[in-house]
Amino acid sequence: RRRSYVSSGINAEYGEYFQHYYITNNLRMGEDDLQNHPNWNAILQWSLRFQDEPLENRVLEPMDQERQQFLMRAFEEHAAMTEDPVKSMRCHLKVIKNPDSTKEECIASLEEIAFHAEDLDEANDLYLMGGLQVCCAYIKHHHPELQSLSCEVIANAVQNNEKIAQFASETYVLSDLLKLVDTSPHEVVRVKSLLAVSCLVRGNEAALNKFNELEGYNVIVRALQSPIYKLQVKSLFLISSVCVDSPEQCHLYSSMGVLISCLRCVADSLQKTTRHMKLHYLSL
Repeated sequence: RRRSYVSSGINAEYGEYFQHYYITNNLRMGEDDLQNHPNWNAILQWSLRFQDEPLENRVLEPMDQERQQFLMRAFEEHAAMTEDPVKSMRCHLKVIKNPDSTKEECIASLEEIAFHAEDLDEANDLYLMGGLQVCCAYIKHHHPELQSLSCEVIANAVQNNEKIAQFASETYVLSDLLKLVDTSPHEVVRVKSLLAVSCLVRGNEAALNKFNELEGYNVIVRALQSPIYKLQVKSLFLISSVCVDSPEQCHLYSSMGVLISCLRCVADSLQKTTRHMKLHYLSL
């Protein structure tokens, strides 16, 4: 969310700031140090070119009432746009917990929660307030878009987060995700659920052990044999990742014929296979 400020007055103030900073630092730095910081002069010259008028002609005076009011309004608008993430997540959780909410309202709320879950601290807040459990319940929803968004929330939340990954692997979440990968009639749900499984299992030994206990490797091999391109890519990426981390996984997938299948795909479909797929095959 970027904001651009084009006010020439602001450029002038930046010019004053850089000039002050440059002069002050020149007094402290020797010639050797200045040679190691050639960019300061370029920054100073660039900023001075955007000033309205020469510094010596500018007169500093108290801000009038109109400008003060304008500045206060700008601060108030900025504060209104800066949401408290915890408050925002609570509001969206109320929507998805309300049985009277429409499908569109739930979709919008899950999208916002998925956005918040990308941040590690906000993902922890979501878990501590019980929101992640609410989102996980949507795995079993009948509407595919709500299911896929629930999987996206889980995928964002479990990455590099041991506490949430432990919750997901020790409860019903991992097994339900594997069922979606294997049996969902909707392509988007299968792809998103596999993404969540991959984010949970990669780099997490406890989750990988639970994955193997649930025979998730069979699910992944079947997904690899699926005609859905995105499912093939994500399956290859997951297999490649766990094989790099664990030699035991290499033996497991080799014994299941994954390596032979990959070599056959490279040999038989070299012209049709995309470069992205070839790299995954060759990495395996």
